Amino acid sequence: MESSSPEKKVVSLQLARELKNDFSTVRSCKWGYPQVIRSKLIQGGKPFPTLFWLTCPLLRRLVSTMESNGLIQKFEDRIEKEESYRERYLKAHEETVLVKRESLVGLELSEWQKEKLFGSGIGGIANPLKVKCLHLQLANYLGGVSNPVGRDVWESLSEKECSGERVICLELLRRNER
Repeated sequence: MESSSPEKKVVSLQLARELKNDFSTVRSCKWGYPQVIRSKLIQGGKPFPTLFWLTCPLLRRLVSTMESNGLIQKFEDRIEKEESYRERYLKAHEETVLVKRESLVGLELSEWQKEKLFGSGIGGIANPLKVKCLHLQLANYLGGVSNPVGRDVWESLSEKECSGERVICLELLRRNER
């Protein structure tokens, strides 16, 4: 199911930019706002290799703090040093490519489109031993991929949804109406 106009408005406000890609929401918070979306992989004939996007402002802020505290390097070190963790992470890349392929069944793709979409893993990462971005890893996990990095990020979050005292997306919508 592709995004509706009100949903696209919310996601554009969450990301603080107009989102042009068609998408579907794969996970919402208890307040009904998207936390993770699944982007259409071909938009205007151009391949778009990032399948899952983390849109929730609260989660994005918390994950940004984790990144600024050096967690990307810690995950990459763990991938390098722990064989079982590395294998699970590599399988997450493979699973992501399979989900992409399933999304495109029946579409005729050119060779360059196939290379762009399937020549990389999670979020277009060319080197499958790199993490690149924790937002991407968490979105991949919450989108349904068995991603150990995304799972570890999720489990380490102090908050997973806005409290009833402050619902960020509702504030964004109200601010936008003024």
